[in-house]
Amino acid sequence: MKKESNDITCYAKNCVYHKGSSSCTAGCIEVGNSSACHCGETQCSTFVMNDDAEDKPRGCGC
Repeated sequence: MKKESNDITCYAKNCVYHKGSSSCTAGCIEVGNSSACHCGETQCSTFVMNDDAEDKPRGCGC
């Protein structure tokens, strides 16, 4: 069962866990790059591309 976390703001509209304008419905999230020094070097490892993704990359292995 998916549980919406109101404490997480998410703008990844192509993720299966994205809901509404900025909600994340994942039960838990994992954020990586353990060696990140700037916000641009981080990533949500929980991200899963949804079937209706806009501008879906081709041949990326997703």
